[in-house]
Parts: sequence; structure tokens; C-alpha cells
Amino acid sequence: MDEMSPTPRPQFERLLPVQEDALKEVFNIGSGQAATTLAEALGVKVLVSVPAIGISPVEEVLSSLAKPATPVVSLVNIFAGDISGCTVWLMPGDQAKDFAHLCWHHMPQSRKRAEFDFGRIHREISDCLTGAYLNTVENMLGLMTVPSTPMLMSGVMRAVLEKILSERSQGTGAVAFVQNKFTMGEKPHSHVGFFMMVPDFDSLKRMLEILKVAEY
Repeated sequence: MDEMSPTPRPQFERLLPVQEDALKEVFNIGSGQAATTLAEALGVKVLVSVPAIGISPVEEVLSSLAKPATPVVSLVNIFAGDISGCTVWLMPGDQAKDFAHLCWHHMPQSRKRAEFDFGRIHREISDCLTGAYLNTVENMLGLMTVPSTPMLMSGVMRAVLEKILSERSQGTGAVAFVQNKFTMGEKPHSHVGFFMMVPDFDSLKRMLEILKVAEY
């Protein structure tokens, strides 16, 4: 009987502080530009958290979810080019439709369609955020990327993220990620969404090499 092949190990099992700091400098700019672009596109106030950056086993990411059974709406955008990976826009289901209605009412008349289109609005959000992050990577690191058309997914949070992250782990059981929390609108009627960028490990290595922090 043939022996089972061992599970591949990720090229990086963790990020060193100097590597986290270098990536955080890039994605602080990316998330700030994303918030500004989103606010202009949707006509609402947008606040963004400091990016969380790391490498974790998929199971550890899933176990850390505060409300794993929460229904969510998610948009997945796979990108390729000099680096590859995916971005994920995720919003609790009980907020997603209300927020889409809010955005639709605030959109400039020149861009508003006569009929409300839930999926189109969330795809626009995903495109906006993905474009801002990838433009920052291109401008700061000189890397070309090509995003795809976002794919709409829905279900409970754990199941949705497990499917997305497992597919991106490349058989290693782990993922590298950048995550931001976006708060949109004014309290007490604000809405919260989460955006993740999940680069492949080869792409992470290339970014660290360009930032001159690949080997420490």
C-alpha cells in the first residue's frame, strides 16, 4: 500500500514583527484609500480599523469567530497577475440588505438604476475595496494584478469562510491574510462589514522580498 503523502507546509509559519510592520505600512494606505473610495462611491461615512495581518491555520481562524453561526453575505474576488490570491467582502445577513438599500438611496442619480439590485450593490462594494487594495500593491510594490468578477456566496459564517479559506490554503491547512473592519454610516444606524485579502504563499514571499524583509 502506498504511503499517504505528507501535508505540504506553508513557506512561512508565522510573520516576524518586522515583516508585519512592513506589510501593515502598505495595507494601512490601502485600507485608507478603500474607505475614502467607498465613502465617495456610496455617499456614506466610512471608518476603517487598523489592518490585522498574520498567518494562521484555517481551523484556528474558524475557531476564533465570535458568532460562527451568523448568516452572512460574502463576495469573493480571485485576482491573478504578478501575485495571486483572493479578496473577501463579508457582511452579516441581517445588515446586508438594509445597507444595500441605504447605499442605493445615497448613490448619485447618474449611477442609480430604477430598480433596487442587492447583488449589484454588494458587487460594487467588493470591486471598490478590491481595486483600492490592489492599486496600492501595484503603486507601492510595482506588481501588476488583474481582479475577476466577484462571486456571491451566502450561508452561515463558519461554513462560508471554511470553504473560501480551505480553497486558498493550497493544501497546507494555513492561510496568510490581511483583515479590516469597515463601519459605514452614522451611529446608531451604522453597518459593519469585513474585508480580507488572502495572498497565496508565493505571492506573500514576493511582497516580502520587494519590501526587503523576506529573510530574518
